[in-house]
Amino acid sequence: MSLFSTIQQSANALQVSQLGMHVVGNNIANANTPGYIRQELIQQPGPGVRIGDTILGYGVEAVGVRQKYNAYVFEQLQQASSSLASSEKLDETYRQLESIFNELTDTDLSSQLSQLSTSIHDVLNQPGNAALRRLVIERGKTLTANVRTLSQRITNIELDIERQIRTSADDINRLTSQLAALNKRIVSLEGGRTSGSDAVGLRDERLQVLKELSEIIGIRAVEQPSGAVTVYVGGEYLVADGFQREVVAALDENTENSQFEIRLKDTDSPLVIQSGRLHGLYQARDLALAGTRESLDQFARDLIHQFNSIHTQGQGQSGFVTVTGTYAADDATAPIDLAGYDQPIRNGAFEIQVHDLEAGRTTTHRVRIQLTGGTGDTSLEDVRDAINGISGLNASLLPDGRLRIDSANSSLQFTFQNDSSGFLAAAGINTFFVGESANTIDLNPAVVENPEMFAGSLSGPGNGTENALRMAEAFDLPQSELGDRSIKQVYEDMVVRMTQDINVQAGISDGLRNYMRTVEAEHLAASGVNLDAEAVKMIFYQRAFQATSRLIKASSEMLDVLVNL
Repeated sequence: MSLFSTIQQSANALQVSQLGMHVVGNNIANANTPGYIRQELIQQPGPGVRIGDTILGYGVEAVGVRQKYNAYVFEQLQQASSSLASSEKLDETYRQLESIFNELTDTDLSSQLSQLSTSIHDVLNQPGNAALRRLVIERGKTLTANVRTLSQRITNIELDIERQIRTSADDINRLTSQLAALNKRIVSLEGGRTSGSDAVGLRDERLQVLKELSEIIGIRAVEQPSGAVTVYVGGEYLVADGFQREVVAALDENTENSQFEIRLKDTDSPLVIQSGRLHGLYQARDLALAGTRESLDQFARDLIHQFNSIHTQGQGQSGFVTVTGTYAADDATAPIDLAGYDQPIRNGAFEIQVHDLEAGRTTTHRVRIQLTGGTGDTSLEDVRDAINGISGLNASLLPDGRLRIDSANSSLQFTFQNDSSGFLAAAGINTFFVGESANTIDLNPAVVENPEMFAGSLSGPGNGTENALRMAEAFDLPQSELGDRSIKQVYEDMVVRMTQDINVQAGISDGLRNYMRTVEAEHLAASGVNLDAEAVKMIFYQRAFQATSRLIKASSEMLDVLVNL
């Protein structure tokens, strides 16, 4: 090998050292750049040269620049990020629910239940005090307004989640479009992996886009031999080479409330999403919010049915001159238990007392509700006809299916008692509450307009308190109709279940965060920039450059000697 070859070999080594310094400098410059993957100069020995019987090395060659990247660890990081994004979204929704119920304060629902119970107890002490009866009405209005407010706030959270689901489609399309474009540029720049170098900047950008997409939906990214990645969601692909499949937000007509879901635009099939923020939105809507709404609706129904079933047994300070049921029947000719009432009606009877104020006479009439499963079962029309058979009373069915009862003149009043069938509560006659859910619960207008109709008595119109005592006890004493629970316990059970769900979900999120930090540490160890390590490399390349320069200088001096001989 000649001195010229030695100089050429050393020149190649100088170039490699310069490239190494450039790579080290790039790593140091991007040490704090989010998503940057550490780069490394790939070197290999030059081809051997045969001189006589001796084969000598021919220096070093720079093969290319590659990312220091552990694909398996990054895949685990993507999965952890997707799971955490889903859990945190569900966790966020639970925290919103916790804040709107606002328990353990003076304005929570349990406190308002206690306040209504206390106001009824006050009536027991002074049954003739009109102000105390009005206070019962006001406390009831406050309670029902709060229940409706809770229901509306749940609806507002649902609407916000539906909005986020719709906008997720735009985010997914934006990111998959970027991935398709990056695939094209990377394949073009790398020449289908024929180049020894990675398209490092573009690959960094693609990894960032993949991470952002994985936080929205759980994905699986597979790199192809060409250098492009194919992105799968469930069994479908979203990106393949430079091609992108768009998604749309569409209403799912198969659900009761026609909720939004993300579908593939070309096949109109829903994406099977098992993690990511979108999965968390689905879970928040279909589990957390739907479950809480159902529990709140059930509590409202239990409160309405239980309290009304007691209230309908009593009488107020005066009787009715006219009363209209607040609940309508779907079919007035069908057996009354199949007429469409929300509250069940049983085989039994109820009594109507007609009070002739001028004559000072009271007559009691029994209205039979026969429900034996036979052809003679009582219908709403039969109830109307039976009441019409009572002297001094007129009953009619309104066009919407509600029952109306009127006295023949103002000197006749009527009251109700001893309802063993549950018809009065089901039809909304002589009730305290109206409504069928948390969104519709309210006070009966008849009681609101005239607090004297608060049915605290069981011994006829007046200041009796026997029924008021039963209503007050219903808040705290177990009721068989509520599964041996009180009204307060029904609500407390709902709050306890929600609190348990909140705590469990918070624990899941904490566990996923810890796992995420562990995987991130592994990813940074493999792909992050360590300034100390880069400083060592910098010194190494510097010393190699200096040594190679000395070799070139020595070879040049030796060549000068030969030339001058």
